[in-house]
Amino acid sequence: MKKISLLTLAVLVFAVVSFQTASAQFPKLPKIPKPSQPKPQPTPTDTAQPTTNSNTQPAQPENRNTTKPAVAGTAIDKPSIQLFLQTHRGYKGDPETWSWTPKIDFRVNGPIAAGGQLSVEYSLPTNKSWLKFNCKTEEVGPGSWWTAQDCGQNPPDAQAVTYTGIVDFRINLNNELEGKNTVLIAGKFKVEKFRDALDLPKFQNNSVYYVNHDWNLPIAYIYGENFGHLETVDYKRAPRSEEHLMMSLWFKGTDKSLAYDKLVAYLYYQGKLVADSRQEGSKYGDTSCEILDRPDGNTDTLNSYCRRMFGVNAIVSDTQPANSSFPDDFPIYKNPGEYEIKILRDGKLARTLKFTVGPNGQLVDTGIGKQNNLGTGRIVLAVQVLGDQDGQWDRNAYKTDAFFGNPLTGFVVP
Repeated sequence: MKKISLLTLAVLVFAVVSFQTASAQFPKLPKIPKPSQPKPQPTPTDTAQPTTNSNTQPAQPENRNTTKPAVAGTAIDKPSIQLFLQTHRGYKGDPETWSWTPKIDFRVNGPIAAGGQLSVEYSLPTNKSWLKFNCKTEEVGPGSWWTAQDCGQNPPDAQAVTYTGIVDFRINLNNELEGKNTVLIAGKFKVEKFRDALDLPKFQNNSVYYVNHDWNLPIAYIYGENFGHLETVDYKRAPRSEEHLMMSLWFKGTDKSLAYDKLVAYLYYQGKLVADSRQEGSKYGDTSCEILDRPDGNTDTLNSYCRRMFGVNAIVSDTQPANSSFPDDFPIYKNPGEYEIKILRDGKLARTLKFTVGPNGQLVDTGIGKQNNLGTGRIVLAVQVLGDQDGQWDRNAYKTDAFFGNPLTGFVVP
């Protein structure tokens, strides 16, 4: 019995010694830390601040650091923003002192989730919380858009002001369901005024107020006919037969001149005239004001602005060329290279701009729209403004004031 016990003890001792020796031959494994949860990174937002003039300091948004980043894909179509001023014929009980309030149209590229509410806030150097308007808002999905129209129309006279100068504004998208408060764009615009009535003491305060749009004049857009008003970048359009070349650009002048001046666009390819916007006989042609911003007064001044659309008898794409209704239209998609557009205003050269068609027959994008996050599928081009029919205007305004204090990079005016 003792022999068996001693033998068992010897075996156990040998096993223990062998295990220690073997374990000493393996390196120690480092301790593996517990996995940590990744910290969410904030989406970069536009940090460009509105520029100021020497006389005013625009107010800064009070909750700049508390707003949340926008939902991916939700953005303002910047060329669609149009600010108008409403004249109030009275101010603080004085009917002979006129004042103003703003209203705005703009487009938002979706998505806008259920519970989303668009609003616009305005601030003055002397009143940071001057006005706020909720805009009619509906739910839209990705690749679609929602247009807010006449947001802020006809507010009470008590809210009107006689201020002129720089006004700050921002467009918000709030969602109580998701707990989000997003600033889609922060910008500024310049308010100016002129006298509207007879030069008599009684009417000295009859001032008409308007937004200065001088920065728009050197900027143009080209696009295909079925691309709609200002489609989103990712809008999936269906192929269309006989899609004509369209362009939109701005003009300044009196109401009468913008409405009745004869404006014609001419398209040149390799130095030869190949198409125009004259609607003669069965030939395609079109022109009209997409946007007309006229000061709300009785005097026809030079302070009205029009974004005019032109359509020429040139085809950018055609799914059924054999069955064309316009056999004489110039096929841009078959002729790659550089093109030039010249616009006559009452017979005088007023605008020139250039664009390119690639070897694939498609319009070549300048990249300016995407580079500056403009939110439009139209191609952005620089325009040379010629002559004196636009009256006096600031030719350098686009450098600081473009897109409401969010000027373009990579944009050079000839």
